[in-house]
Amino acid sequence: MDNTLLVVEEKTAGLRRRWIAWPRDRNRDDPYEANVPLLHISHYLPPVMAEAASCLDLKASFFQFSLPRETRHLFRCRVEVGTLVELTRLPMGYMAGPQILRIIISAIAGVTAVVHFLWAAPPSVRVGVWIDDIRIAGSKSDVTLWEAQVLRNADSCHASMGKDRESGATQYTFLGAQFDHTHRAVSLSDKFVRSVRAMPALNSLTIAEMEVMASRFLYAAAILCTRLCDYYFFIKAVRRRLPALNRGIVMEKSPANLPSAAVGLGERLRHTIENNRKRIIKLTEKASVAIITDASLHGWGAVFIPDFVDVKIAGGKWGKKPFLIMQAEARAARLGLSAFPAALPPTMDVWVDNTSLQGAANKGSLKSHALTRELQRIYEFLDSHGIHASFAYVRPA
Repeated sequence: MDNTLLVVEEKTAGLRRRWIAWPRDRNRDDPYEANVPLLHISHYLPPVMAEAASCLDLKASFFQFSLPRETRHLFRCRVEVGTLVELTRLPMGYMAGPQILRIIISAIAGVTAVVHFLWAAPPSVRVGVWIDDIRIAGSKSDVTLWEAQVLRNADSCHASMGKDRESGATQYTFLGAQFDHTHRAVSLSDKFVRSVRAMPALNSLTIAEMEVMASRFLYAAAILCTRLCDYYFFIKAVRRRLPALNRGIVMEKSPANLPSAAVGLGERLRHTIENNRKRIIKLTEKASVAIITDASLHGWGAVFIPDFVDVKIAGGKWGKKPFLIMQAEARAARLGLSAFPAALPPTMDVWVDNTSLQGAANKGSLKSHALTRELQRIYEFLDSHGIHASFAYVRPA
């Protein structure tokens, strides 16, 4: 789910529905909802390996951004009585541009991609921003030092910061996840787990309830590193219903009518989430070995490229021909890995010639049934050999 979270409908001309569980009462008609450039939650997990972190949040509804005089003519509008007005400040909040708000918060936090290097956070800390939430991770002394600077930045902008903040903490809740820096572990927050337990049974959901539940399930699965290929038919059943909602064929309050098989898988996923087993975040070593695989409907090939020994090559014709090229690419990756079991290191890169396979293998979820079994067999091989593999796309020359 890179980019924002996950687009769950086929591409259309207008705004697209995404699996994001915003509070419905405040964001139901927000035209910006589908456009906020949020990163995938996995981007926010590695900082748990730092010594400590500080968490702050900005009170969005009380923050107003002063518009430069030369740009105010661009922000003219008519009020209900018909009077033409010109804004001097850009009001922020849930219904007024979360994308703009995120940029402003990033500037206050000193995110290097947004501000000049003279005002950026030092390399010794890692700053993460999600809409109006800020986390600063690093050594305790560096974290508290930069936290003080962020508070000064906010004060200079007349931004109101929340009173409940964590300063140089080793345990805290951020973005619905519980972070434990002492043990380098993440899990779901108690509040998040309670919200999942309070949800109704999957066989009695409306379309709107199904969308919120699926959104939370996918979010939780990313935090707990739950591979979604085992729940493929549940995700497919949800995905099939959302385009009908976007086209007006069904209403939000219409019954979801999920098939019994999909309901069973969904309840199994709910049970895994409720168990909330802590996930240990490990420092990934830089891969020194790569396998490049390719396939056609006639056969497959793989090139094993280690650092200090000879390059090895494997391949051949299919014993049983695949039906689809993406299935062939996935099978080639599996056969390529299993061709060199004794030479594979704990960390490696697998380069494939199919972006669907690359995305599915890295995220643990997929849209194609043809990939499901092959992806499961790739995972089984990697797990049985204790290998961490990153999948990348081979770009044409």
